[in-house]
Amino acid sequence: MAPARVVIYARFSSDLQNPKSTEDQIRECSAHAKREGWKITEIFQDQGISGATAERPGYQALLAAVQARAVDIVLIEHIDRLARDTEHMTAFYKAATHEDVEIHSLGKGKLGILDIGIMGTLAALYLEDLADKTRRGLAGRIERGKSAGGLSYGYRRTLDDRGDPIKGTLEIDETQAAVVARIFREYADGKSPLRIASDLNADKIPAPRGRDEGSGHWKQNTINGNRERGTGILNNELYQGRRIWNRLRYSKHPDTGRRVSKLNSPEAWKTQEVPELRIVEEDLWNAVKARQEALSKQRGKRTATTKTGYLLRSAFGDANSCCRACSPAAIAAAS
Repeated sequence: MAPARVVIYARFSSDLQNPKSTEDQIRECSAHAKREGWKITEIFQDQGISGATAERPGYQALLAAVQARAVDIVLIEHIDRLARDTEHMTAFYKAATHEDVEIHSLGKGKLGILDIGIMGTLAALYLEDLADKTRRGLAGRIERGKSAGGLSYGYRRTLDDRGDPIKGTLEIDETQAAVVARIFREYADGKSPLRIASDLNADKIPAPRGRDEGSGHWKQNTINGNRERGTGILNNELYQGRRIWNRLRYSKHPDTGRRVSKLNSPEAWKTQEVPELRIVEEDLWNAVKARQEALSKQRGKRTATTKTGYLLRSAFGDANSCCRACSPAAIAAAS
């Protein structure tokens, strides 16, 4: 009899959530397969991807191999490596069972529907508990006057004497802060976010996600963002020396598994004054907010729009001004 065709699947989200790297998992699974006399035909893996989503390249390739009946056994270190979502886990089990493919885990052996149900529920509960503990920890940082994480453009981590980052502390990055101040000044003077982004790119100034000199690409939305949600350069209140935490909450979309944000009520926000981190002076901040408010009111008076949401008739009376072909004044209003 030919040896069983075995594929190994390994995954980890982060070193914090799973101490065993994919290499560790593969090594232990390979040793188990050898002891059983199985033939390893392929290895699939995903690194740095949550098990709460099915949109994983390695996982999707594994599922395709199962559906093609190119495998007899799927071997994993633990069920939570396969998925941390009960629905995804059950769906994979159904697909494997339909194709007469067995699922084995180290220490547990062949998994049945009861194992999938119990272990899948435990995996989902782990994620909820982890989220609660993380949230409590971040809230504690805020109460102690520290940063809850994340690094806004214009700042850098504060380092200790050994050059290691000090948790929860930030300091102003003077080079980036000058760019922030430039953006605020130019917007207050009437320049549109689209034009500001174009000029920054022309000057080869790295955008927030750029890593090397001249890298990164400024976009209109990077600057404009969303006023209500506090996103975008022009709406980051940290630039006026005020830290706001818990403005947004995040959850996984049930269909796509992607992380989406929802706005919390203002009562849930935690605000902290941090004047040492102020980059934009109050007069300039207020001038930007006044222009945003004025443009918002102008948009409310317009009636005709294109399919993409750009206005065919602007408040300036130019019926042909829209999109990238706008006059400078209309671009400023439409941005």
